[in-house]
Amino acid sequence: MQDGTPGHTARKTQDWCRQNLPGFWEKQKWPGNSPDLNPIENIWSIVQDKIDKMKPAVNVKDLEKMLKNAWSSIDPDILERLYLGMPMRVQKCIELSGKYIGKYNFIKVY
Repeated sequence: MQDGTPGHTARKTQDWCRQNLPGFWEKQKWPGNSPDLNPIENIWSIVQDKIDKMKPAVNVKDLEKMLKNAWSSIDPDILERLYLGMPMRVQKCIELSGKYIGKYNFIKVY
């Protein structure tokens, strides 16, 4: 999944992706502004929730440690449910005409 950052849209990056990633989708093919169809957005929400419960970082090293701890504490079962729930999320997104499905619904529904 690519967004509009210069590192993603650079010609060199796009050329590399076309040559090295089977089934690569051009940025234009991805649904616009669709966090429900982008699994990493759900994962970042989980990480953010974990970070929010921690004591605030006082420097970059502390923040890096917090991020690593939050990321590594994600239950693999959650990742599997997110992956397995994608077909249903796509269907739900279609049913709702692209409206927001909701954070963590992949855990509750799927």
